[in-house]
Amino acid sequence: MKRSFYFFFILWFFFSPAVSWAAEMSLITEDVAPFNYIEDGKLTGVTTALVREIARRLEIECNIEVLPWARGYQRLRTEPNVALFTTAWTPERQALFHWVGPLYVSRMAFYARSDDSRRIDSLDAAREVGAIATYQDDAAEQILQSLGFTNLDSSNSPHSNVRKLVSGRVDLWFFHSVIAPAVAREAGIDPLAIRAVHTHRKNYFYIAISKTTAPEVVQKWQAALDAMKADGTFWWLTRKWLPKDSILVTERKTPEATPFSLKIYTEDYAPSAYVEKGKIKGLSVEIVQEILRRIGKPDTITVVPWARGYQLALSEANVVLFSTTRLPQREALFSWVGPLYRQRWGFYRWKGSGVSISDMETARKVARIGTYRQDAKMQYLQAKGFDNLVPTNKNITNVAHLKRGDISLWASSDFNLAHLARQAGVSSDQLELAYAFHTVHNYIAFSKSTSPHVVRLWQAVFEEMESDGSYRRICKKYNYSLE
Repeated sequence: MKRSFYFFFILWFFFSPAVSWAAEMSLITEDVAPFNYIEDGKLTGVTTALVREIARRLEIECNIEVLPWARGYQRLRTEPNVALFTTAWTPERQALFHWVGPLYVSRMAFYARSDDSRRIDSLDAAREVGAIATYQDDAAEQILQSLGFTNLDSSNSPHSNVRKLVSGRVDLWFFHSVIAPAVAREAGIDPLAIRAVHTHRKNYFYIAISKTTAPEVVQKWQAALDAMKADGTFWWLTRKWLPKDSILVTERKTPEATPFSLKIYTEDYAPSAYVEKGKIKGLSVEIVQEILRRIGKPDTITVVPWARGYQLALSEANVVLFSTTRLPQREALFSWVGPLYRQRWGFYRWKGSGVSISDMETARKVARIGTYRQDAKMQYLQAKGFDNLVPTNKNITNVAHLKRGDISLWASSDFNLAHLARQAGVSSDQLELAYAFHTVHNYIAFSKSTSPHVVRLWQAVFEEMESDGSYRRICKKYNYSLE
């Protein structure tokens, strides 16, 4: 079966070696898509990705063993420190195991061949058929057994069950609706060849941990999962495999849980970010909005003066500031995601002013150079020993200052020069580059106290956008060349 690039990207992103923590866990799963399955000799799937990320956050070994479900289920019941996934919770199983989740919701459904015209609209009608295919020790089979069904045809493979159904060896197949189509495809069966004829009840999927495992171990697994739900990792992973209405993104509200939210700031700096007709737009804005959409978080971007946003990112937790130029003197102050774009800095003069410079030393001797307060260019020039800088709180006022001769040069960027000139009501042709002094890249900056898991997630989503072409499309929309 062909899978998209993202499945392999997630394998790369979420697998990393880790050190031992607490008790060594035996991690067991089965080969059932899309939860967990083997492709090109590698284990992938939605719950596999979730478990790998939990293990990475807890710094425990993540060696996952693939077994037939009945064998894995037996080990879960009889051995300590076993995690089995993906496991359906049922009232009958509640006391047998510890439960980490919930992960997803599905329905138990009776499936028939699409060309079978028999009406199966109740449990009693299902009891009357010749045989119902079930998966050994699966929750679906256990439910029918508890209801007294005596016409079950049990096997150790859900794939063989759907083949039995299509070939006519059984009359019905009772299985989980959220994964039945994927299992059919894995078995070489067109999902349209079968149809759900009656649903019995909802069921919820979890990671089950053996009952003799220490409770504090289970609590750490649950806390890691809740943190993934809070920061967007859970949604980003699961939405690639499962329908949205099956994904349970709300984390448990436990007393020890720490509320999590990001404060996201930008400045009016076209074409990176600007307000037009009351709506925030821009190259960087659309990149951040797309990241937020992919991790299931609301768009809470606020436009503030740069100096204020910069101070908030320095002093408060969970602050996102974009787009921020990455400089050596800023490197340790923030965590970084990107790069979003590059820009060339230069000293600009008013056309015909006669101001001429050939190098940085000449620029230091100019009487007054206009800058934007706490902007990266100002910080860069200060670090280079410039003491002739004249900062302003609004960058476009530098255009008027330059025109009037209040400043000799303006430290600006080729990235937004035309936009700033237009905002100031002048043609960009009136501004001439006197000397280019530096090329830099702009990033999304996170306050240093932000969880590294959050930063890592945002970087992974940004790289996903680069790979699937959406980043390039946004750049093209704003006439930014990647060449």
